[in-house]
Amino acid sequence: MTHHITHRKPPRAARRALAAAVSLAALAVLAAPALHAPPAAAADLTFPFDDEFDTASGGALSGDAHIVDGRLRLTDDVVGQAGSWSTNDSFPSDLGLDIEFTYAMYSDDPDVGADGLLLYLADGAAAQGVGGTGAALGYSCRPDDTEGDGPCDLPGIPGAFAAIALDRYGNFSLPINDSGPGRTPDAVVVRGSGEGTDGYRFVRNAPAPEGVETDGPATRTVRVTLLPGDAGELSVSVQLETASGMQTVFDAVPLHGDGQAALPPTLRLGFAGATGAFVNVHEIDALHVRQPVDLRVEHDVAPVVAGEHVRYSVTASNPGRNASDPSPLTVDVPDALHDVSWSCHGGDGATCAVPGGTGDVAVDLGLDRGAAATVEIEGTLDPATTGELVSEAVIAPAPHLADTDESDNVSRAAVPVQAVAALETDKSVTSSAAVRPGDEVEYEVVARNRGPSTAHDVAVVDDLPEALAFVGSDDPCVADGQRVTCTGAEPLAPGGAQAFRFRAVLDEGYRGDGSDVVNVATAQSPTDPDGGEPSPGVAIEVVRPDAPEAPDDGADHADEPSDGAAPVAGRSPAPAAATGPSSRGRGGALAYTGADDLALVAVVGAALVAAGLAGWTVARRRRRAVTARAVPDVVGEDRSVD
Repeated sequence: MTHHITHRKPPRAARRALAAAVSLAALAVLAAPALHAPPAAAADLTFPFDDEFDTASGGALSGDAHIVDGRLRLTDDVVGQAGSWSTNDSFPSDLGLDIEFTYAMYSDDPDVGADGLLLYLADGAAAQGVGGTGAALGYSCRPDDTEGDGPCDLPGIPGAFAAIALDRYGNFSLPINDSGPGRTPDAVVVRGSGEGTDGYRFVRNAPAPEGVETDGPATRTVRVTLLPGDAGELSVSVQLETASGMQTVFDAVPLHGDGQAALPPTLRLGFAGATGAFVNVHEIDALHVRQPVDLRVEHDVAPVVAGEHVRYSVTASNPGRNASDPSPLTVDVPDALHDVSWSCHGGDGATCAVPGGTGDVAVDLGLDRGAAATVEIEGTLDPATTGELVSEAVIAPAPHLADTDESDNVSRAAVPVQAVAALETDKSVTSSAAVRPGDEVEYEVVARNRGPSTAHDVAVVDDLPEALAFVGSDDPCVADGQRVTCTGAEPLAPGGAQAFRFRAVLDEGYRGDGSDVVNVATAQSPTDPDGGEPSPGVAIEVVRPDAPEAPDDGADHADEPSDGAAPVAGRSPAPAAATGPSSRGRGGALAYTGADDLALVAVVGAALVAAGLAGWTVARRRRRAVTARAVPDVVGEDRSVD
């Protein structure tokens, strides 16, 4: 038997219901991650974190806080308000924070303003909220029936860890939960951790320079730095803007101590403010949060000499809490250094983006905590450089970091430049070498610079012997007694030379041969520490005034021997040799010793030798002939005589 099974479609209404169910199930699957989003993680807050408070995005508003005209307004100038804002995300507590913001605290109310505002940190795992009004400044707990004295019965911010307050009225220093010195107006106040109605201990206060209120809505800058230690401690530093710049109020105040909660794994950043019976508008703007770092840069430059090769180093280091990468390092190399090159050396947690370059230095460094990188710079210093050699280096942290001590981010090295030149001197006589008493002598002295530096204020000094007297010079040379000084108008570069000429006259009464008329010149400059190398001694040849003059009777004496001897045939008498020309064209006659006489003597000698050889040959032949007639011929028995 065969059974026929008939499939019937579900009614239309059922089909529609089924389709709707499937669609809802799909939507539920898609929506599940949003409905069960995990809480903010420790690394969720990324740096740099900037908020101009155009909206409340990035954080949660609590109490009376709201956004007004691009600012976070914590309270209006209305009595009994408290408001707060805190980041939705948290951050690791062991990194520290560098926080900068602007605030305004003002009111049109003629009464005393109150109460104040603060920056706070809370446990990243705690709920967001706001603390009490009045003395609590929206952070701490407070008693309900007093301004702030005594035990609390109104809770503070959940998971509160620390607060840095700008307290106008002064009640944040009251003994809240029996901790505080008492009312302190216009103060910067630090309080510690608390939960509910417990804790919120007083840590420290200090007068705020120039008070805490602002000139209406005009803002004022605050900088707060939180630095963790290796043992879980946390310290806070505070700077407040004044008319003369940022002024430090607190420097590394420890937050750890009795009654302080342990540093939680994560923290949340927030602001709070409050009014009480008196009021102010409390506003926050321009929040910039970075991780803290402490970079520094320093030079190592030895004294330098103009014209020499110079080498110096710049070292950037990171003794701070966090690594910094990239950290731009720039060095403005002095313009007086030529052919500049540089090399970068890292290692042990430090890296250089490039190994080196030429000219001014610009390199990104990677600096782990405790690491350092060094840049070696070298070049040739211009020989004419004077004064100081100035180099300036700047190190900057990575964009997500802020340097907690910017005073050592710039290094300016200024070292004195020493000018050292080595001068040498040449001297010569440019006029005739042979002079007579009363003649003028012209000297040339040359100053030369062997470097390495340019020589300044160059002068040549020449002390004349007593037999000479200075006459004049076409160069800048003057005499003071026997000392002649010639000065140069321009600096003398290495390898350069400068010549001076001056004239002197030999005393009419001088009767020597000139061997004692010797003088030495010396080139000098303040740039030459050794005083300059003197020239060799320069002498003059003096013709004695009683030396015989050549005869001058108007006759032609060319064929007469110079010494009265008979003339030699074929020889022309030589003229008398002069001792050298003089400025007056005079000279003494000396014995003739010309080369022509030597040739004639050689010819005569050769003739005599030849004649002697001929005579000797003839005599020998005659002797042999006589001998042959006297002795019989042994071989032929011929005894005849020719």
